[in-house]
Amino acid sequence: MLALDRFDMKILHALQRDARLTLGALSEAVALSASQCSRRIARLEQEGVIEGYALRLNPAALGLTVTAFIFISVDKQRMHAPREAVAALLAREEVIECHTVTGSHDFLLKVMVESLGALSTFLAEAVSPMEGLHDIASQVAMESLKTNGPLKVEAG
Repeated sequence: MLALDRFDMKILHALQRDARLTLGALSEAVALSASQCSRRIARLEQEGVIEGYALRLNPAALGLTVTAFIFISVDKQRMHAPREAVAALLAREEVIECHTVTGSHDFLLKVMVESLGALSTFLAEAVSPMEGLHDIASQVAMESLKTNGPLKVEAG
């Protein structure tokens, strides 16, 4: 693991909150020169600490008003490669996240769709027909209070 000093942490803290900061504004925020910030950012990118930069969209503005969490259990006796089973789901645009989890289920999907009807269609057409499933359970979020929060980084 790459050793991060307090300046690296300050840079990560600032960029997570606004990745569009200019080098000048970032250098002021972390008390380093713009060239030092640039070198540190390049190193953090090269070492994989910074994986990339992304644009966040407002789901409601795009008509995606339903967020659901789908728990999937696979039948271990019938399925020799459980990750392969969900591979087709990972290609679906409705699936925002997929995690392997502990407990009574194997996978947790976060799905965003236009309506409850669209969720029902997704479950019926994309999830239920999958071979080797043991159980499917879903929960619909009533309200999203925090999403895409920054990772815990001590700003120093």
